Amino acid sequence: MLEISIILPVTKQEIGHIILKRRQDLSLKQEDLSELTGITSKTIYLIENGTGNPSLETLEKIAGVLGLEIKMQIRDVES
Repeated sequence: MLEISIILPVTKQEIGHIILKRRQDLSLKQEDLSELTGITSKTIYLIENGTGNPSLETLEKIAGVLGLEIKMQIRDVES
């Protein structure tokens, strides 16, 4: 499994670029990723272009197929 650590805040465009690059590295079309994840091609297109608003569940499905691992840290920030 390829591990990519993302330090928040991260933009939707950055997430989309990571997904697009990995999908292309694996020689998958958007339609292929759609079939493997059960997520529509349109949704994948929107995510990759940074205009979609994917849920964590959606990102986990995509990451699982692409061999990516999602790691997040939630910290209590003092005001």
